[in-house]
Formats: sequence, structure tokens, C-alpha cells
Amino acid sequence: MKELKNSTAPKSSNKISFPNWDDVSYETIKDLCASIDQDHIEYSKRFLEKAGYIKEIGFGNHIAQTMQLAIEAVALNQPVESEFKKIAFEKHIEEINEFYSVFELNKGEFIEVDNKIETILGLSISEFTIPNLFGLNPTFPLYHANDVSHVIRWAGIAYAVLDFPGIEIHPNREYYKVSFRINTEKSKLAHIKEKKYVTLEKKCFLKINSENQNFKFPRYHFDKWNVFSSENFEFVKPTFISNNIQSTILNTLSYLLNATILDISPKYLLMLNERRTYDRNKEIANSINQKIKSRTNSNFEFTENQIADYFSKTIRGKITNMAIKWDKIGSYGEVVSEQQAITIAQQFGLLPIPDKILDTIYNCISFE
Repeated sequence: MKELKNSTAPKSSNKISFPNWDDVSYETIKDLCASIDQDHIEYSKRFLEKAGYIKEIGFGNHIAQTMQLAIEAVALNQPVESEFKKIAFEKHIEEINEFYSVFELNKGEFIEVDNKIETILGLSISEFTIPNLFGLNPTFPLYHANDVSHVIRWAGIAYAVLDFPGIEIHPNREYYKVSFRINTEKSKLAHIKEKKYVTLEKKCFLKINSENQNFKFPRYHFDKWNVFSSENFEFVKPTFISNNIQSTILNTLSYLLNATILDISPKYLLMLNERRTYDRNKEIANSINQKIKSRTNSNFEFTENQIADYFSKTIRGKITNMAIKWDKIGSYGEVVSEQQAITIAQQFGLLPIPDKILDTIYNCISFE
């Protein structure tokens, strides 16, 4: 990793060097570990191993690969199923459009689904299955083509970050929330079927066996599902909910793992991130230059022509290739505009860049 140096003297502006995601992850993890008394070297090593493993199997288009990531990460817990159900089903279903399910990881399937699904979605319990939700059953497509690969990829990332040292999971407190659209053409309810798609919000509560405190990985999770209109749905945006420190750690690690495996350079994401605010390349250049100078004490300056060249000659092509590689279910053509590139980067969870990570990228910039 790069060693960061602070100096009051202006830095040479001959050649600027942007960090890669390994550099950004190392520095971010180092800061996070200080808040939970963990060895950042071990954390960084584990992070890189997980990222390498995900890249190697190339998961993201098939739910079985996500299960593989989870199962091979650590041996599965073995709580008594009846005890888990007793705890899980004591949860109150409060919303009128809410139903529950129980997922067992080593089976890779729901072992219980609330029969309210029939009056809420117009689907039978036997139709609400992992193969139907995640594109494994071509005869019953319950998924939205533009969402399903992202849901699978983020699920694998969630399994990965839960295994980090210092992460504590308590039943009924911590949960993983994600929203995505599903196809309603198979619904038996006319008012649902005519919508074509609805949004499902899933709150996933994890169950850890208290008899085995060293075990960090849940065999089961209890899911609470809410149904909403899909009209205002934008992108798959998963979030971990826990105490403030642990939420920050889990969500930061998730973003970093996602960015690392998708491998769009922080340099290019900075430019796309600015493009969300500014229309003109000159404004983008000025904003980036100002932020570099404030953090690095350098008078280096991008020109508007350089920014334009990056967008047209490099960024569009890299975003196109990333989308095709990591989402074979969705439909992507050649990216021909910055707005298209931004939309796809948002779909893949790369934009907006979280403030903490944005600061780290700028602080990792160096000059040669």
C-alpha cells in the first residue's frame, strides 16, 4: 500500500497518481479498525482474500454461486430448527402489506412462507421460491431483469462482510435491508397483475446460535417483506442496520467490496460523481482540482479537455464492459453518454461515493 506523506510545501504537479481500490480499502479499514480495537493488517488481508475469491468465482448471475460463497466461508451453524422457528415467529407482523419467510442457508431455500402472501401478492407459497425469484426457473420468471443480478451480488457481499472479526449479530436487532422489483404477471390478483411489477422491501434478520459464540455465520434468517409500488423505484440499495459503529463498518466494507470486484478506478468514479452535480466539463475539472489542492497542497490542474477525453475515450467503455461482465441477465448496450454511465454506475452501487470513502480517495492521491 502507498505510504501517505504530509507536507506544507507545494507538491510537484508533474504527474498525478490516483489510488486503486486496494489502497483506498487499506486506508479506510485502518481507520475503521481503530474504532473496534481490531488488527487492521488482518482485516485488510481478509478483505483482499474475500474480494479475490468473489472475482475468481465470478458470482453475481447465479444464486448458487452466492450460496457457495456463504457455505465455503465458514462451517454452518446447527441450531435446532424448532427453537429457531419459535423465536422467529414471535415477531409481530404489523403492516397490512407485510408477510414473512424463513430462509435456511444450507438448503438454499425458504423453509417457511407466510400464507398472507396469497392475499398480498396473489402468489401461492409454492410459487414464492428462490428459483423463481432469482432467475433459475425459466417457466416462472418472478424477477425483474434489471434488478436480479444486483440483488444476488449484494447478497454475496453481505455474507462476506458478516464474517469479519468484531462483528456481533443479535437476533431481532441487526438486519440487512434491500429493495428490488419483481414481475407480477403470474399474480392471481387483478390489481397486482396489472401493475406488471411491484417493489419488495426485505428486512433480513439473522439468527446465531448462542451456544456457539465463536460462530459468526447464520444458518437461518427471518425475513419481513413489505410490498410497495414500483413507480418510484430507482436502484437496488442494500443497507445494514445495527448500532452506529457497526452499521458504518458493515456498509463501508460492503461498498468497498463491491467497488473492488467491479474494478472501476476511483479516478473515473470521482469524475462521474462530479458529473452528477455539474453539466460542463470545465466545472467538473475545477471542482476536482479544488478538492485535490485542499487535501494535497498541490497546484495540479485537470483541464476541461482532459475530462472530456476521459469520459469519451475511457470511462464509457469501462462502464459498458463492467455491466456486460457482471450482469448477464440485464440488458446493456454501448454507453454513449455520461448520463448513461452515471445511471449504470448507480445501478451497480458505485454512485454516489460515500463521503468517508470520497475523502479517503482524495487523501490517497500522490504526485511523482
